[in-house]
Amino acid sequence: MTSLLPRLDRAARRNPWVVWVTGCVVYLLAVLHRSSLGVAGPDAVARLDISSAQLGTFVMVQLAVYAAMQVPAGLAIDRIGPRRVLLLATLIMGTAQVAFAFAGSYPLALAARALLGLGDSAVYLSCLRLAAEWFPRSRYAVLTMFSGLFGMAGNLAATVPLVWALGEFGWTRTFLVTGATSLIYAVLLLRPAVTAPFRSTRAHLAEVADREAEAPTPRGWAGVLGDVRASWRGTELGRGTQVGFWTHQATMAGGTVIAMVWGFPYLTEGLGWSGDRAAAQLSLLVLGTLGFNLVIGPLAGRRPGWRMPLAIGASLAGMLALGMLAWWPGGPPAVAVTVAFLMLAVGGPASQVGFHLARDYNPRERISTATGLVNMGGFAGAMVGVVVFGIVLDQLSRHGTPVLADYRWALLSLVAISLFSTSMMLISLVRLRRLALGRIAAGEEVALSVVAHWWDGATYTRPRR
Repeated sequence: MTSLLPRLDRAARRNPWVVWVTGCVVYLLAVLHRSSLGVAGPDAVARLDISSAQLGTFVMVQLAVYAAMQVPAGLAIDRIGPRRVLLLATLIMGTAQVAFAFAGSYPLALAARALLGLGDSAVYLSCLRLAAEWFPRSRYAVLTMFSGLFGMAGNLAATVPLVWALGEFGWTRTFLVTGATSLIYAVLLLRPAVTAPFRSTRAHLAEVADREAEAPTPRGWAGVLGDVRASWRGTELGRGTQVGFWTHQATMAGGTVIAMVWGFPYLTEGLGWSGDRAAAQLSLLVLGTLGFNLVIGPLAGRRPGWRMPLAIGASLAGMLALGMLAWWPGGPPAVAVTVAFLMLAVGGPASQVGFHLARDYNPRERISTATGLVNMGGFAGAMVGVVVFGIVLDQLSRHGTPVLADYRWALLSLVAISLFSTSMMLISLVRLRRLALGRIAAGEEVALSVVAHWWDGATYTRPRR
């Protein structure tokens, strides 16, 4: 038995599935914390005596910090590795949720949400980095999909179970338990049986150098800014990071706004649904995301040529869903709401296309930086959408309880934001295709093969034979 335990410990340290799953559990907790206001919004309004715009500011600050930290988080992961970053992120998120549980004033609660955004910002990037470094490239798309499934589990826990917990135990105890869960998990990470893959020695790094390289030595601010510029401008193979940025924003921003904060108030205040029924509807949004993830994830991995058509279709479906909720005469019936939510559910899985572009068009040492830029796109769009939604409600309701007509205009503001993001995605895609087709015509290498179509005629001239 004495000799067996060290062997098991070494096996765990070298097992890529143990490494990856350990990180993904942190992501599950991160999404649970991030999405908790999706059903706790009305409780926050009553507890802290705030307006709709102030409720939106909660999520705006959280997302603003999250988005602003994407590049620094990517740089940190590139330099010190995902293992240490995940441990620190878990401690920060747990502390933030405990502080939010006891916050009795708006400024303190706002500071707690900002701290949560800080801890949350590096978690998903770390999971993707683990998948990129511990598994072959051919498995990256599927692992990205399964990483997202852990997040959906956290999102699902933030719907009906959280509504039940708030009703049964109240605000303080509910958020105290969720925060303590992260802190306890951080303590468990210090135990070798759980965290061995995240505390590898230099000797072990040498054994798995083909899957996990040591972080490069920091090169000062000039080197940091150079990495960011290089990731955004792209390599000679194309500006895939820019396309990924707008793709991530166009596909996921609208659905994130609905799932994180405004979907529950829209259903309860706008349509008059009960809290339990609204929470169940949000659960359906999560389950729909899960189902589409199982389809879109493998397709994006096996059919690179299908990635952008899937993303474009998802962005159009999201705009159509928001428009249907806004324009339905007299308010949409339950069936129409369900269809609209399922259409919005396509956006989350399709947004992963942006991460594939970041990996395909960047060298290994800049993957996390580029992934951070892509991830920033979606959450920056969601941040703007959350704030604009709340401002529209406040202006129309005059700080009273919003009615369905107020929610109609707020939903239309999301349609406008999605239309802008989709337009930028298409413009950047055309530019990337123009560069790729030009390189193919010159007999040069490209990251992904591109086939010329009739819509490329305005930007690409086929070489004469």
